[in-house]
Amino acid sequence: MRRLLVLVLTAGLLAVVPSTAGQAQSAPPPPVAAPGDVGPGRAPYAVGRSTIEIVAAPDRTLTVDVWYPVDAAAAAGIGPSVYAFPGISYPSTVALADPPASSDGPFPLVVYSHGSGGLRYVAGFFTEALAARGFVVAAPEHTGNTAIDFVAKSRATRKEIARFRPADVQATITGMLAASDDPANPFAGRIDAERIGVAGHSAGGYGVLTAVAGFEDVPADPRIDAVVLMAPVVPTEAKDVDVPTMVISGTLDISTTIKEQTELAWKTIPGRPLYRVDLKGAGHHSFDDVCFYQDLLPSFPDLPDLIVQYVDGFAKEACTPKHLDIEEAHTLIDRYAIGFLERYVAGDRAGAKLLQRTEPKIVDLRVMR
Repeated sequence: MRRLLVLVLTAGLLAVVPSTAGQAQSAPPPPVAAPGDVGPGRAPYAVGRSTIEIVAAPDRTLTVDVWYPVDAAAAAGIGPSVYAFPGISYPSTVALADPPASSDGPFPLVVYSHGSGGLRYVAGFFTEALAARGFVVAAPEHTGNTAIDFVAKSRATRKEIARFRPADVQATITGMLAASDDPANPFAGRIDAERIGVAGHSAGGYGVLTAVAGFEDVPADPRIDAVVLMAPVVPTEAKDVDVPTMVISGTLDISTTIKEQTELAWKTIPGRPLYRVDLKGAGHHSFDDVCFYQDLLPSFPDLPDLIVQYVDGFAKEACTPKHLDIEEAHTLIDRYAIGFLERYVAGDRAGAKLLQRTEPKIVDLRVMR
């Protein structure tokens, strides 16, 4: 499990808090020393997390999580950021609650797009690690295609999802650049408009590809420098994605299979270099934190069966004995995805060291230049 946790009952709501054995109960957990230390390259920062709103359209406002680099001195004494949805909350052991962003910027920006039925913070293993390596990471919640919408049966139609996903990604870029340009904003001067990448899992892969290439009345976005796809849904618009691209997939993925989706991306995307990373034994949800959520389920005996079944259903594609150990999967995903973004978005050639072939029994790495 990624976090050491105990349970408490507060004000009638279950909450998850870090174990504080041997500490004063009021002391916040320290951030992990090097959450983004996946290999050679830039020294890791402490990580902050803030939740903001960005207007994507007159009738559509996005809730967006932003992870960002924080100087060690500014992190002192600040408590953990809490990931929460109705009735349940748990604090991060990495991200801190709204500390000031490091003055080392401007930093490269990455927009992360969650999969269908996900949430904006569902891949904390990746978004936190990326911020620790010197990126600002913004993840919009795609209302109409979230876990809450699945459980509440309020999902948007496929046509609506296809339209709003790329628009949400582009609106998030626009909103973050506007924040950086606003002297009164906490992110003032922290984002480099010339260094922007996007990353997406599953339907999020579809969304970031169409954000780059354009879709119907959503124009192509020339601001995007590179793309990371995690077990993606690949649209026909992929043929127009002419920027460096990485596709990371799992050999045990039965939702967006290598045969149907990864091979399509590999044959279709013209952007170079094009990296393909096949993780042997990884499943569709090895690319998010669902195994962590499943580990917590026994501690919440009063959760509705519908929520338990929802988490367990997703966990079947990541958390069984036949799958690659989730910690190892996350380490490899971070290594390759962050190395790629460091090299092709941040412009840090040290990131290329992370893109060298490793673990040949687990990783099949191919590159077209």
